[in-house]
Amino acid sequence: MPPTEEADVCIVGAGIAGLYAALALPEGLDVVVIDRSSVGQGSSPHAQGGMAAAMGPGDSPELHLADTVAAGAGLVDTSAAEVLCHEVPDRVRDLVALGCRFDRTGAGSLHLAREGAQTVPRSVHRADATGAEMVRVLREAAGPRVRRVEAFASALLEEGRVYGVSALTPEGPIAVAAGAVLLATGGVGALFSSTTNPPASTGAAIGLAHRAGARLADLEFVQFHPTALAVPGSPRPLVTEALRGAGAHLLDREGNRLMEGVHPDMELAPRDVVTAAILAAGGAFLDARHLGAGVLEAEFPTVLASCRARGLDPATDLLPVEPAAHYAIGGVATDLEGRTSRPGLSAAGECAATGVHGANRMPGNSLAEAVVFGRRAALAIAREMPAREDRRPAGEPVAAEGPPLAQPAVRIDDIVRAVSLGAGPVRDEASARRALDRLGAIELASGGDGGEGSLALLAGRLLVTGALARAETRGVHVRADHPLPDPALEGVHLTWEPIPGEPDGARLPDAVPAAPTPRTRTWG
Repeated sequence: MPPTEEADVCIVGAGIAGLYAALALPEGLDVVVIDRSSVGQGSSPHAQGGMAAAMGPGDSPELHLADTVAAGAGLVDTSAAEVLCHEVPDRVRDLVALGCRFDRTGAGSLHLAREGAQTVPRSVHRADATGAEMVRVLREAAGPRVRRVEAFASALLEEGRVYGVSALTPEGPIAVAAGAVLLATGGVGALFSSTTNPPASTGAAIGLAHRAGARLADLEFVQFHPTALAVPGSPRPLVTEALRGAGAHLLDREGNRLMEGVHPDMELAPRDVVTAAILAAGGAFLDARHLGAGVLEAEFPTVLASCRARGLDPATDLLPVEPAAHYAIGGVATDLEGRTSRPGLSAAGECAATGVHGANRMPGNSLAEAVVFGRRAALAIAREMPAREDRRPAGEPVAAEGPPLAQPAVRIDDIVRAVSLGAGPVRDEASARRALDRLGAIELASGGDGGEGSLALLAGRLLVTGALARAETRGVHVRADHPLPDPALEGVHLTWEPIPGEPDGARLPDAVPAAPTPRTRTWG
């Protein structure tokens, strides 16, 4: 029998959403954090640009909301976005009180960077390493209150309600029985060949939740950051949008301003517009030379270091850039308190589908979403924690059998090639169907490995199925065979329910109208 850990709350993931949730839980609760990677190796430390919050002159939660809705291409859940925009200034103040060293002006106020689709400068930041600074502070504050287990969560334990997690550690399988489980595993970017995400971002929460019967939503929307450094290797170094906010220009191969005549906001157009322009031009260069070495060294040390490590200097060289998979907009469907459709299971951060981003995330809103909804999920968990005797069925939880944490038997590289073909920034019906055929062949050849590979394969199939089902161009992607938005899909979300008797079933999703405002959601 695998060893069993007992806890009040089990958080799967140790990024900003998971750590902020741990910190928001009442002191005295026994909290286990399952961390797939070595400390500091997840997506959160790589977030560069900043966290959007209406804290500057000329800004307001209402303007933040208007910008978010405008960027979201007709699919933003307004009630969720209202929560985000009104609550995030208080979360910034909390982080400052915890010791976050956000950049400040000479007068002592928070320095705000302007990123794409923002009407005014709105992103609170620490140079171009905001995520790393937030993780540092949250780890220091939450660390003493949690027990960290290095493991890969391979299955959710559920019988009527989710009551724990089965995981694979370097020593072998374990089970963690808990009163509540919070998924905060990050996104799906590592399923794409060009990505800014670390290798662990393989969509594990999507597979875990789907197998446990939880509803998923909006998986077809994966945002591609337009300016990743176009150099060999993975992940691609990110060239933060704030650099364009500071005045860097995008140039085509002939040296002309790429965004001239494309959008009135030029380089600060919404990310989908910039991505489409770069793809149409067959590539682009970012020109930051006129900013000068002093500005680059003071405000963009992360970009400067990653470029110089690859033989480029933004102060003297044009930087070749290309779109790269950056952020999963969809994921495990939640309400405004982080609850999923399965009792005992919550989700927060990039793996959750809150409805905030619609079909295209406004820069800065991902870090905001992580702290706002991470806290909300924690408070709901604390309010609704079942008594110990009601948490799980009689008897001991049984961890899924499997090998110690190691390389998956299913080849991730094969999945990556198929997902990139079928769910990339430019897609069509033929490419999606070819990709699904390839994923089916991978599954038949491997037989599944019961761990990371099989969950990545399931997440990839669901993403490509969504890409096939949404037969329109909207938000983050272009459907080459349907180049315009379909008015019939305005305000319509695609959701997934597991097929009875087929826990890995990935059928075409159901179309569900966007939730009304104020948001109410009844789980059926």
